[in-house]
Amino acid sequence: MKFATIIVLASASYTMAGNCSRGLSYCGRSLLHIGNYANQIEAAIQKAHTNPNHMLDTLFYCLGGDNGDIQVVQDCGAGRCADSGPKKSDICLPSSRIHLILEKVDAEESFSVTDQWEEKMW
Repeated sequence: MKFATIIVLASASYTMAGNCSRGLSYCGRSLLHIGNYANQIEAAIQKAHTNPNHMLDTLFYCLGGDNGDIQVVQDCGAGRCADSGPKKSDICLPSSRIHLILEKVDAEESFSVTDQWEEKMW
């Protein structure tokens, strides 16, 4: 009888711990680690008309409630949603690319290389 009580209490605490924290943002992969969010993630992505292939890298806002309701903030792009740690909102990482520009230095066709950074926030 005591064993059954322990199992019920353990499963109740697991269910309570399986919701997101209201007011924080989470990557899809973070939500899947927290609890059973697969169906909610799919529904939120369909509602927001974002790319379902990026569900792990989509940023969601936790509305809270009994079910830990969520909504899409944005699709961060493949591999660019970052977990910020416990009790902190996850973020979308910027993309960075280096463009190498060849510049003609003199009439003898020698070239130098210039680094230019391009940053784009999603």
